[in-house]
Amino acid sequence: MPTLLHISDLHRTSTPRLDNDELLSAILSDAKRWEEEGIPYPEAIIVSGDLIQGTSVDHPNPDSEIARQYAEVGAFLEQLTYEVVDADPSRVIIVPGNHDVHWSRALQAMSPLETSPEGINVKAFEANSTIRWNWKERKAYEIVDRDAYESRLEHFRLFQSNFYASLDPSPLVQNNDIVRIEYPSLGLVVVGFASWHGNDCFCHIGEIDSKALATARELLQESQAPVAIAVWHHGVVGGPRAHDYMDVRIVHRLIDFGFSVGLHGHHHYAGAAPFELRLPNLTSMAVIGAGSLAVGDRELPMGERRQFNIVEIDPDSETVTTHVRAMSSSGVFTGSHRDDFGGNTSVTLPLRHSPARPKGPTVIQRLDDAMTAATLGLHEEALNLLPSNSPDHQHLIRQIKITALEGLERQEDLLRLLDPPQSQEEAVKFISVLLDRGRFDDAEARLPAMSHLIDQAVFRELAGIIATRRAMS
Repeated sequence: MPTLLHISDLHRTSTPRLDNDELLSAILSDAKRWEEEGIPYPEAIIVSGDLIQGTSVDHPNPDSEIARQYAEVGAFLEQLTYEVVDADPSRVIIVPGNHDVHWSRALQAMSPLETSPEGINVKAFEANSTIRWNWKERKAYEIVDRDAYESRLEHFRLFQSNFYASLDPSPLVQNNDIVRIEYPSLGLVVVGFASWHGNDCFCHIGEIDSKALATARELLQESQAPVAIAVWHHGVVGGPRAHDYMDVRIVHRLIDFGFSVGLHGHHHYAGAAPFELRLPNLTSMAVIGAGSLAVGDRELPMGERRQFNIVEIDPDSETVTTHVRAMSSSGVFTGSHRDDFGGNTSVTLPLRHSPARPKGPTVIQRLDDAMTAATLGLHEEALNLLPSNSPDHQHLIRQIKITALEGLERQEDLLRLLDPPQSQEEAVKFISVLLDRGRFDDAEARLPAMSHLIDQAVFRELAGIIATRRAMS
């Protein structure tokens, strides 16, 4: 069962907020409670924008301050990646938000107009328009330097490029602000979009470039993963006086392409809802929003706290479950009881299989293929084929893992899997690996606790072997 850690809106800034160490320790401390609450450990991390707070248009040294903010968020994400996904950047999807746009550079690319052009009430909010409206001055502006205007995105692009620099090939699709990573062992393909097209100091709409959408459709056609996930920043709903959200018709296009899950941020509060499209048969996308992980107190909506989501995707039961974790006033993350979730800390939505996606193998098929691979000595392939979570087949999954880890000689991983042993055979294997690692004291200390699994003759034999191996060392 693929599981994602979904964080958003870190808003690293110089104003009072949680520092990196405080924030990371709170997340990792909460992680110890997930298993007890029936929440699987995440296998990938989604970061859906607003990594930094950015600067105002009149900041005296915006480039220096923005670079400092990205250095701070970079240190945080590097440590989070190390702790959660074994320092593997390919297990992290990062997209930008509106606060990742350099407002000062956007303004420098514009010139004020003497008069307002006809239709400015529409043009000022069109991503591809060159006309903008400054409410503070009540004056129209025109984008006159396209290269300078494009440079407003430069800091984030450099940060994102550096984050993925060690990966070959790069998951970044050039010129279209897309990051695409496929996870064959999870049955997922994830495509991250920049919903900042046309976004600047005066125009706050959410928009994905139509060229990027077209590219995404082509990328999905190349993938055999049965579940496709789209990531962007802006929410898709807003009040009558708001204009800083993304047109829901973009979601309809993503559904048409084959995406069945959408993850975003921006609102600073969690949410989850199905969005539907009839083609003519009903298909839908589970759209899930993450609250802000680290925005300043004044930017949190009334009654909301700092939050992140853990998202479980279960293709077998065709469900997506979102667990919301929120920080208490004492700085501790726990499950967040939400009115819109019926007072629960989680909500489950349908995961409809898109007719545009290949059908994934069943659990039984994957288990059969994994057993065959293990028998043939293809141990790495066997591990990759195993379903990540199938409660009805845990014993068989465990046996295949043991065989594969033995074949790969991954003894430390084997010890973690076997601790505690569940049978006499596993107990013997556990002690044997400890001895092979030269951990004689550990073997001697752990053996008595396994006496209920081992008959007396085998117990005495193991005790003798431990004593002999220690004497020979």
